[in-house]
Amino acid sequence: MSYQIIRDLLRVRLNAIAMPLPTSWENVPFTPVTSAWQKVDMLWAQTENPTMGDNFRRENGIMQVSLFYPPNAGPDPAALRAGSLAAWFPRGLSLVSGTLRVLIDRSPFIGPASQSGNWYFLPVSVPFLGDVQP
Repeated sequence: MSYQIIRDLLRVRLNAIAMPLPTSWENVPFTPVTSAWQKVDMLWAQTENPTMGDNFRRENGIMQVSLFYPPNAGPDPAALRAGSLAAWFPRGLSLVSGTLRVLIDRSPFIGPASQSGNWYFLPVSVPFLGDVQP
């Protein structure tokens, strides 16, 4: 259940960015558009148990937002979007649902660009931790 709440909190935040891109979500049908679009993958890490005896746990991971732009248009459109996306998830941002808190504990980082099929591809990684209270 906590995985779904964490995913939903991050999804709502991503969808609230100015001028959202068409998005390919995990395991949901999607046909790429001819203009820019993004793909979201949740890269879960090992659960931490920082305390004993109270069932508190911490879910860690990265929300990977892969930006796809038409080729041969230069790097600027994708780089500008990646910068806006990184700024939209600033270090210290806290998203809350009930007793579950998602914290952006480190600044998002932009990976190396590459060609992926007929697309210019630029990944943006948003590290997070989810504190799950008992």
